[in-house]
Amino acid sequence: MSSGDSVRRETFAALFSQMSPRLFRTALGILGNQHDAADALQEAGLKAYRYFDTLESPEAGAAWLTRIVINACYDQGKRRSRAIPTGLEPVAESVAAAPGPEVDLTLVQALQGLPAEQRTTVVLRFFQDLALPQIAQVMHVPVGTVKSRLHTALEKLRVELHEREQEGVR
Repeated sequence: MSSGDSVRRETFAALFSQMSPRLFRTALGILGNQHDAADALQEAGLKAYRYFDTLESPEAGAAWLTRIVINACYDQGKRRSRAIPTGLEPVAESVAAAPGPEVDLTLVQALQGLPAEQRTTVVLRFFQDLALPQIAQVMHVPVGTVKSRLHTALEKLRVELHEREQEGVR
């Protein structure tokens, strides 16, 4: 192994380690359960390591890794059923343990009803606290598309959460 390979491995390990909590939180928001999120993160880590040499600049590392995780989540969702787990305690524990803003379990459940692109946009905006231009970069879409997806998703979530609240009151 050359010293270049060693530096590459250390650089990747540092970047992935630093980003793992945020990436896991993203996967959890997209997939809705801890097991699938962990699988997607592991798959993304392996793929990212394999293609780390293709990364054009270290500054692009966060967006690049996030995109790989999102793709792994989409692949995971295709392979597994998108049914919401009945025992959501592991999800609640994972969300509570992950760094970042607190996330209501009801919100995690409601997110699962959104189309993948809208769900991902909400997760990137509110779980990762990315700005709209950053989301556009990660998702490879114009900022206007991000705004539209976010607006539509938030409206759907507002209606869904209101309906859940009304059911809880009855």
